Amino acid sequence: MNTDLGLIFKNLGIVGLDVIVIPFIFITVLTYLNRDTKRFLANGFGLNSELYLGFLGIFFHELSHLVTALVFGHRIDRVRLLKRLHPDQPGFDGQPDLALGYVNHSWNQRNWYQTTGNLFIGIAPIFGCAAVLLGLTAVLVPSLFQGMLTLVANPFALDWVGFRQALGGDTHAGLRWTLMLVLSLNISVGGFDLSTADFANSRIGFIGFVTLVTILTVGLTMLNHVAAFLKIVTAAMILLAVVLSYALLVSLITNLLVRLALQIKDH
Repeated sequence: MNTDLGLIFKNLGIVGLDVIVIPFIFITVLTYLNRDTKRFLANGFGLNSELYLGFLGIFFHELSHLVTALVFGHRIDRVRLLKRLHPDQPGFDGQPDLALGYVNHSWNQRNWYQTTGNLFIGIAPIFGCAAVLLGLTAVLVPSLFQGMLTLVANPFALDWVGFRQALGGDTHAGLRWTLMLVLSLNISVGGFDLSTADFANSRIGFIGFVTLVTILTVGLTMLNHVAAFLKIVTAAMILLAVVLSYALLVSLITNLLVRLALQIKDH
C-alpha cells in the first residue's frame, strides 16, 4: 500500500484542477459573456430575440438539466424545453413569465446520491452543450474531431504533430465550417449560460462531490491503481477544454456582432 503523502496530494491537485478549477473557470467566463450578449439582445431587439438567435442552445440547455435530473433519480415536477416569453402573464410561480424553458425537480434531501446530483444537474448545460458541439464536430468537421482525439490520446504528452496532420483531407471544408459556425453560434447564445438558480442548485451537491473525488483519488493512489484514472480524467478535461475554448471564441464573436448590430440599429 502506498502511503506517500506527497504523491497523494499531487494526485489530488491534478484531479482538483481537472474536475473543479478548469470547469469553474470556463463556466464562469461563458456565463458572464453570454449573459452580457442576452442583455444586449433583450435591450436592443426585444425579449424574445434570444429565442430566435439561440433556440437550439435553449433546448439543449434544458434537455441537459432534464436528463441529468432523471439520472440522479429526481422527481420531475414541471418541464418545458423551449417556450416564448410572456412578461405580461404570470408564470406558475405567480411572477411575470420570463422563462424560455425550465425543468423543475425535487429530491429526497436525506438521499446522498440525489443531493450530490444537484451539482451535476446545475452545471449539466455546460457539458451537455459541449457534447452537442463535439458531436457536430464529428459529423461536420471529422478531420478536426480526429485531430482532437489524437491530441488527447496521451494527455500528459499532447500530440500536436498528429493533431495538425489530422486536419487535412476534408472535402467541402468551407461549407462544413459555415454550417458548423452557424449552429455553434445558436447553441452558444442559448446554451452556455447558467442561471442564478443553476448555481444555487449546484452548491447543494458540491460538498458531496468533493468528498467522493477525494476518497476515490486517495484510495486509488494508496492501492497503486491511480495512473489509468488520472489519464482518463485529464484526457476528458483537455478534450472538454478544447470544445469550451471554441464555444468561448464563438460566444465572444457573437457578443461583438450583437454589439455592432445594436450600434448600427441605434444610428
